[in-house]
Amino acid sequence: MGEIIPLRSDPLEAPRSDTQELFQRDRINQARERRAAWGRAIRLQRLTTGLTTRGLASHIGLASPGIISAVEAGRGRIPEGSLLGWAEALGMEPTLFAASYLAAFEPDAAALLLINSREDGAKGEAS
Repeated sequence: MGEIIPLRSDPLEAPRSDTQELFQRDRINQARERRAAWGRAIRLQRLTTGLTTRGLASHIGLASPGIISAVEAGRGRIPEGSLLGWAEALGMEPTLFAASYLAAFEPDAAALLLINSREDGAKGEAS
């Protein structure tokens, strides 16, 4: 005789592994879009300041403008040690620039820092 396959109680319910895979895929897509949106904003800021990708790369000290394009497309990260250079070249306040970068690339860390800064502010007001 053939193997008996148990029926699911809800025919629309996906198996757990499929659900997890869909959830993971959704998180990846959200991260890509978040990074791409941040990159578009950075590109707009660069264009507003009148810099080309080559000009920005030169100002920051990067050998190639390719990393600028990758960051603006949401496909690359800012090289370690150059965050301040990016902020200054784009005419942005460094702390706000770093916070926006962190929110785009490490949202959990950004949220923790925001919570901590609010708690610190509340403690200061209570004193």
